[in-house]
Amino acid sequence: IILDFAHTPDALSEVLKSIKNSDANNISLVFGCGGERDYKKRPIMAKIAKSLCKKIYVTDDNPRNENPKKIRKQIIKNLFGSKFFNIGNRSKAIKEAILNAEPNETILIAGKGHENYQDYGNKVLQISDKEIIRNITRKKLNKKKQSYLYNSRILNKILNNKKFYKANGLAIDSRNLKKDNLFIAIKGKNNDGNKFISEAVKKGASYVVTSNIHKKYKNKIIKVDNPIDFLRKFAIQNRKSCNAKILAITGSTGKTSLKNTLSLLLKENNNTYSSLKSFNNHFGVPLSLSNISPNNQFGIFEVGMSKSGEINQLSKMIKPDLAIITNIAEAHIENFDNIKGIAKAKSEIINNIKKNGTLIINRDDKFFNYLGKKAKKRKIKVISFGKSKKSDISLLKIEPAGVHKKVFIRVKDQILELKIKDINIFNVLASLAVLKELNLDLEKFKKVFQVLQPSEGRGRIYKIKRYKKTFKLIDESYNASPFSVKNALKNFSEIKKKNSKKYLLLGEMLELGKKSEFYHKKLSILINKSDIDKVFVKGEKTLFTYKNLK
Repeated sequence: IILDFAHTPDALSEVLKSIKNSDANNISLVFGCGGERDYKKRPIMAKIAKSLCKKIYVTDDNPRNENPKKIRKQIIKNLFGSKFFNIGNRSKAIKEAILNAEPNETILIAGKGHENYQDYGNKVLQISDKEIIRNITRKKLNKKKQSYLYNSRILNKILNNKKFYKANGLAIDSRNLKKDNLFIAIKGKNNDGNKFISEAVKKGASYVVTSNIHKKYKNKIIKVDNPIDFLRKFAIQNRKSCNAKILAITGSTGKTSLKNTLSLLLKENNNTYSSLKSFNNHFGVPLSLSNISPNNQFGIFEVGMSKSGEINQLSKMIKPDLAIITNIAEAHIENFDNIKGIAKAKSEIINNIKKNGTLIINRDDKFFNYLGKKAKKRKIKVISFGKSKKSDISLLKIEPAGVHKKVFIRVKDQILELKIKDINIFNVLASLAVLKELNLDLEKFKKVFQVLQPSEGRGRIYKIKRYKKTFKLIDESYNASPFSVKNALKNFSEIKKKNSKKYLLLGEMLELGKKSEFYHKKLSILINKSDIDKVFVKGEKTLFTYKNLK
């Protein structure tokens, strides 16, 4: 963090160039312009900032008797196309710049330097940039200590003792463990966490929670009857202490993609936590919930299931303020009599939405009315998204725009124009529903939507150079339900060939029970109607697809 008195175009340019020359390319700038002084320098300084900084926090300097909002407006109109924030309160602007900083970022706070006052004409504030920086960094350095105290307090409640436990976060996989994590040794179907206790201790685990006795590491062991129960209890206690707005996502397909999209959007301006990968089962949900921090403003959790009752149990732990059901489709249908059984199981999340909470659902889904009625019985607010004109957030039209698509969306009473790449349009609509419900300014997220891309294994496109050829590989390898494979084929069909060929590498869809043959045969109808040139199949069930292909 660099504090400098630079308040003229030349001075600002010189100090920024000096920082860049010292091998610092990731520069954030906090600055403003004085009132009742050289008005011409404002656009010049803005252009200098835009050309040399990655993030710009426009704030008040010494406005004197001039309107500070107008001064900032004159600066901002020359910053469009860059990443900037308009924060009049100087103390808050400095705080935002520091707390939102990334590793190896350089922050320049310019304009006031050694001064310990701020002139607003009719009042003079006693304010020192130096003291603001000191107070914020002091608090930031103590964040780790705060986490230790926080986790120790939860452990005291669960274990019913007053020992101080130095622990910062939880892990159940020794490969992902970080120093000072609490390692929970869980015995699963394929692996036993007790086999990896030595590895966890070597990697710096503060303590190991296990049901076994280990003489070698007795000072590190917290012995419990059931480590899975312990994990659930920790998650429940952590949720009780959490002040963040909690979002929970379920549905047959698109959960992880939507979670990743919302995570990137909300992390843009807020302290946001989201569950890792597809952590949506009886291990993943409590682990994710245990790792949300008291400093987080938002928490995003994914909830999955393979049979009825599971979502009820998991969402009871999460207690979401806002829940999203992406869609209802034939995933895990082998455990249900029909698709209505899946709808009923997914709707369990509605039971555990907090009082005065919100449910966001797909208007185009055939179970929209069923889910909506269940929510209204609990007096839960319902917001809909989809292509239907009746949706609260509805797609109006899509136009090609080079490498992007230009989409026009009605968000309640507002028409929004966005540029997107290859991301699922339903994820865009659902995300806008969330942002609108959280009362966030949608205009601020346009740039993020522009750079979003599908998650790994969920439609991400790679350009490959191999076998003396250049080709595109569309990775849909995670999607393995009839609904998601159908959508993948539909998206594949929409890509124009341009003198190239289309090959499909098809793996079998699992957990379809007695209907497996039916759903695999059905895929051949879609493939026969498409412009796919060759199909390569792998797996016993895909033979039903293969036999029916032209």
